[in-house]
Amino acid sequence: MLAGAVMLLLHMWREAHTYVVSEDEVELVHLPTSFDGATILYLSDTHERLLKINDVEKFRGKVDWVLIGGDVAQEGISWSIVRQNMSLLSSLAPAFVVYGNHDKKAGTAYLSKLLENSNIQLLQDKSVFLHKGKEQVQLVGLDYRSKQGQLLFQKNREQGRRTKEGNSTIVLVHDPLDALRLDLDVDLVLSGHTHGGQMVLPLLGPIFLNKAYRAVSSGWFSLKRSMEDKRDGKMLVSRGYGTNHLPLRLCCPAEIHLITLRMPTAKSPDHL
Repeated sequence: MLAGAVMLLLHMWREAHTYVVSEDEVELVHLPTSFDGATILYLSDTHERLLKINDVEKFRGKVDWVLIGGDVAQEGISWSIVRQNMSLLSSLAPAFVVYGNHDKKAGTAYLSKLLENSNIQLLQDKSVFLHKGKEQVQLVGLDYRSKQGQLLFQKNREQGRRTKEGNSTIVLVHDPLDALRLDLDVDLVLSGHTHGGQMVLPLLGPIFLNKAYRAVSSGWFSLKRSMEDKRDGKMLVSRGYGTNHLPLRLCCPAEIHLITLRMPTAKSPDHL
């Protein structure tokens, strides 16, 4: 029995210190033609886990942007870990990040300077535009537990930023419940925070995950609220790269996402 327990612990430790690359092609209804085939490297919740050069080199030259879903820091860990992680990621492509709850606890005064020095743009209730030629996609970053998110989207609408074909919008937010609370009408939401529960048992699911998150523990979800809802937006909840509390995972491997943006098949140049 003792040997079995040791083997299980070793397995959980190994699962927490390896990762999978989750590759997805995602159709966005309002995606401009020039963005068809553009790629995003997305990861979240690095915490105290150190990225290695080999972890990112495989993506060099293959991604257009790097998006980071928060909790890049953690109270009590060495800032050198955060600095190396951010420097490696920003070396791949233009990089953007939002704060998570652990970032706030670690201290945003120092973290904001570290991000700036690492050439990573912090989106704290802020929107920017990603460009491909003369076309653009809006990227909105929402602060953790933001009270300004609804005002930000209302302001964007009032400024008339939608084109004749509609403006494609990607939202970066740490907590998926923040996105659901805002009831967003956007093309894509990228979030994390849950770690997928870290410990997942067959049939029982993520046993230590707060009940409020169990319905969106990890994976892809529709932003539709009912059968009559006409929204086409999607939300990704990442299992994250690092761990929280204990450096262990069970049936819930760490992940990095490689997302390829696609126009809907009926709108793509090959089908016009």
